Amino acid sequence: MRNKTIARRYARALIEIGQETGTSGDIGRELRGISALFSSHTELAGLLLNPMHKLDARTGLIEKVCEGLRVSDVVRRFLVLLVKNRNIGMFQDICSAYYKIEDEIAGRIRAEVEAAIDMDENLKNGIKDKLERLTGKEVVLAVEKNPQLLGGIVVRVGNVVLDGSIKTQLDRVKTRLKEGVA
Repeated sequence: MRNKTIARRYARALIEIGQETGTSGDIGRELRGISALFSSHTELAGLLLNPMHKLDARTGLIEKVCEGLRVSDVVRRFLVLLVKNRNIGMFQDICSAYYKIEDEIAGRIRAEVEAAIDMDENLKNGIKDKLERLTGKEVVLAVEKNPQLLGGIVVRVGNVVLDGSIKTQLDRVKTRLKEGVA
């Protein structure tokens, strides 16, 4: 929990810098790019986290990464600070917190939809429109196919889960039947 709190503080500081300089969107895009790089090259994150490597070597490495990706000076200095403070291991948590704050400021929410079948654009747009009417916010929809649901959909918005899947309904019937038999 402590790491999440620290991650939110770093994210909030980056947001404030972005708002002051008018570069919040750019910072977010750069963080996404670096996050993708770290995810696809886990050995890079390992090198940055390894205390056996000298601090100068680790900061030099992050400087080269930033140069190669052509990130802004703000993000470069931020990453160097994370390395120096030994908090680079929190980078993904910081990114998640940043995106969440960015969404809050923009009046956006993210919704995940699982469906048993591939959904056409009309259905996706219908779900998105309904969620926007219910929440009063712009909805960014992520749709995933999950054949294990058998039918129906499961919608997740923040901590709220709306489960209209056939699988869940069958599980409920099964539980009721067992209770009735016992």
